[in-house]
Order: sequence, then structure tokens, then C-alpha cells
Amino acid sequence: MEFEQANDLFKPGYLDFESGHKELKDDRRLVAALTRMPGCRAKMVNWWFSWLGGTQQYKLWHPRDHLFSDWENRVDGKYIGASHLVHEYLAGPTGPVYKLRINFRDPGEFFDADIYRKSGAVAVCARIGDLEKPVNFARMTHFVRDTDYGCEMRSRFWLGYIESREAGVEIPEEKQRELRKANVTEELAWRLHQHATEEMGYLAEILPTVYKRMTQDNAF
Repeated sequence: MEFEQANDLFKPGYLDFESGHKELKDDRRLVAALTRMPGCRAKMVNWWFSWLGGTQQYKLWHPRDHLFSDWENRVDGKYIGASHLVHEYLAGPTGPVYKLRINFRDPGEFFDADIYRKSGAVAVCARIGDLEKPVNFARMTHFVRDTDYGCEMRSRFWLGYIESREAGVEIPEEKQRELRKANVTEELAWRLHQHATEEMGYLAEILPTVYKRMTQDNAF
């Protein structure tokens, strides 16, 4: 699935590729993860990103890999338009510490807005970049749909979408290709796949209890 095919997630059932990592055109890569979340609902996932705060809460989500959490431009818990500033391992401390700026975007930027509104799904969408340099390098969605047992999350990370965060600055295509070849590696893809699978597994375990305790909402 190329980024331009993101609307395929609205199709019933499952796609041919739901978990793992694969090469895309132009040296980009796709990472996909499927997480079944018994007892959870899509509304709970949406709430989680609004409630999630500093490092202590972030570590609930992955006690080993998550190291630091802060936010930029978040108002009244509204995560869309805000940036989550994180330090984390991907697949444990055998790899580097990744310092990331995850800028949450309106789902209408990733999907057909009318189809999304009618779908009943929750899509948490973001552009992922370097925390210390004004460069984004990936796009992400956690696409959540309710099921009879709870909900399921279908995560997609499109690696290699490189852009400057500086106004009026464009990175030439040749430079983008160089950056992709040097940084969008198979190791990054498998580490991200393992991390995403683990952290969403943790979330599936803790979310029903945390959500009900914090909101007093017991409606399924």
C-alpha cells in the first residue's frame, strides 16, 4: 500500500498486507501492524492521545522503549495540531535512542474526508520528524474500527516522505533520495514493526481500565 492508497483501509475485511514491513517505490518503506484490542473501543484510543501527557504516562505505553515525553502546542488536550516530543528506543536498547517530533494532523489530510466522516472509524494521523532538526521523514496512521469484541487497530507507517518544516524551504528530490537511501533502512523498518506491535499490545491491555478510571464512562 502506497500512501496514496490509504483509503483502502475503509474496505471491509482485511488487505493482503496487514503486518510486517516491505519496500515501496522510490526507496520508501511501509511498516504495518495489526493489534486486536478486546474490551476497547475506537473512542478510547482517541481519548488516549488526548490524555497522554508526560514521561510517567508515556512509560505505561511501553515501559522499556519509552524514555521521555512532552508536548508542543497542545491546548485543552486536543492532540490534532499538536506535536508529541519523544525519546524512545525501537525494539530495545540494542539500537539508538530516536528523538522524534510527532505532529498530529487532521485525518482529512490522509483520507477522503467524506468517507472518513461516514465510516465511524477513528484515524490518528501524524507526520513524524526529527526532534533536533527541522525535517519530517514519515507519515503515520493508527486506523481503529470497532468490532464485536472491542476494536482493532491497523497501524501504517510510510517511511521516506522527507520534507522540511521550515517555511518556504524545499528539499531537492536528489537530496531526498540520498536521505532515504542512507536512513530508511531495513533495520529501521523491522525495529519499528516490533516496537509498534509491542506498544499497541501494552495499550490494548491497559486502556480499558485507564479509560474507565479516568472518565467514569462504562458504556461499551
